[in-house]
Amino acid sequence: MDDILNNRCNRLWGLRHGESRANVEQIVVSRPGRLAFEWASLTDRGRQQAEETARNNRMPSGSLLITSDFARAHETAQIAATAWGTRPVRIDTRLRERDFGSLEDGPAARYDEVWAADSENRGWPDGVETPQHVAARTRALIESLIDDPENEASEIVLVAHGDVLQIMEAWLKGLDPSQHRSLPHLRNAELRLLTPTKV
Repeated sequence: MDDILNNRCNRLWGLRHGESRANVEQIVVSRPGRLAFEWASLTDRGRQQAEETARNNRMPSGSLLITSDFARAHETAQIAATAWGTRPVRIDTRLRERDFGSLEDGPAARYDEVWAADSENRGWPDGVETPQHVAARTRALIESLIDDPENEASEIVLVAHGDVLQIMEAWLKGLDPSQHRSLPHLRNAELRLLTPTKV
């Protein structure tokens, strides 16, 4: 992957969604459905966070934004695209939130159980998507971008969710995906360069 990336003239960024209703109410919303597509949208503070990030981190109008279809990410992407004057955002379901299985619609405090299981690479609660699976789907997305002859964007911004982006960052840095929590946690609406240099 590194060799292929290094032959391209673009940089890859991760943008975590702004504060959502699920963040405020501390509820796990990780599966497609009404909660993800409607209820867990951005709060007023989340929209402000996205606007501030876009204002403080200017991107060229030729940038490509690809987003999860969950409301909190899609809204964040739309705000950034408007601020930067880019082409319309592209939706890709491979950027959806990590599936937290049996934790869905439960207390967010149980994320700690998943992250503890990640560190041991075993023992996840029922139905939880493994870091390896998240890595595989995000890798497939990036490979499709690399293989797309029409993709000439100098900056590619992937708008998604905390675990998804940290797992992606981990494997891009050569780490085992299960070690993603060893990386700094992405804050709401944080924009992070996933490839260290222009490639």
